[in-house]
Amino acid sequence: MPPIAKPKRERRPNFLRQWRKHRGFTLEAVGAEVGMTGPNLGRVEKGEVPYSQDLLELLADMYGCEIADLLVRDPSDPEGMWSIWERAQPAQRNQIAAVAKALIGEEASKASQQSTPAPKRAKAARRSA
Repeated sequence: MPPIAKPKRERRPNFLRQWRKHRGFTLEAVGAEVGMTGPNLGRVEKGEVPYSQDLLELLADMYGCEIADLLVRDPSDPEGMWSIWERAQPAQRNQIAAVAKALIGEEASKASQQSTPAPKRAKAARRSA
């Protein structure tokens, strides 16, 4: 019996290519640094081939970012929050943080006003007793 072909898995998008280009590296240069060919690295960037933890760690070190940045943050987006943060001076970063904390505090107080109904709280209190 012939082997059953696995369905091609759709991978989530990543920002590996954007980070490489943002730092001004070529596929060949990065591939050589991480021990793979440029075309293979290109397939990883496109999501055709899975990446490994080791590869992400090497790339994050090369690109001067966090591993999570490679997966969720587009460095070429000038309107992205982290792009704005990187352009800000230290005093401006303090202001940005203060505004964000104030907004979150406001949302937290709204959420507490719409808190869990009393019967659920009573039930939870009985469980902990």
